[in-house]
Amino acid sequence: MSDETIPPEGSRGSPWPGCIILITILVVFGGLAVLYLVVGTYQNRVIGKFTQTAPDELPIPVPNATEAEAAVAKLQSIATAARDNRAERVLFTATELNTLIVTLPELADFRGTTRIEAITADGISAEMSQPMRKGILAKGARYLNATFVFQPELRVRTIAFKVISITPKEGTLPEGFVQNFATLDFFKLDPELPAIADSVHSIGAVYCEEGQLVVETKIQ
Repeated sequence: MSDETIPPEGSRGSPWPGCIILITILVVFGGLAVLYLVVGTYQNRVIGKFTQTAPDELPIPVPNATEAEAAVAKLQSIATAARDNRAERVLFTATELNTLIVTLPELADFRGTTRIEAITADGISAEMSQPMRKGILAKGARYLNATFVFQPELRVRTIAFKVISITPKEGTLPEGFVQNFATLDFFKLDPELPAIADSVHSIGAVYCEEGQLVVETKIQ
């Protein structure tokens, strides 16, 4: 026999509190749905002002064997200096960075979407085509075809490239966009790659100067 006590008919509570709670929940979730739709529509409208429906094609001239070997040899010289516990200064030009994009399997995702244009003391300037969702509810993508400027940063386990500025091909970026984009921290080398894992502890500095990216190894 159940111990549950069934209250007398007259002592049951009014159904109105439960109805009010239910109505409140429906109103809140209904409001959220409307807000979600409004934000999604707004986001889609804003993104459409500085993005395009198709990515830019950014081909890189295919290097010859000598050029490819020379660029890869510079990478290998960093690993050799780290292994030998030797201080070394290795320089990469914009052309050599493009050669590495074309040559290295680890950089395959950048092919066709990134082309290094120049290196100055202000950073690495690259033409890029980045996909962006149209909005919260909209399907598909638009493309941010723009000039990105990066500054290299040495991290504990890897090297990252912080976004300093973005100049879109068309339109104007909304306030705070570059800072928010930089916060996502998209552009960094995979710390699990053997070339990074074996050498990053021996890298003392990574920075830009006029015409070249500088990687300095240090004596441990």
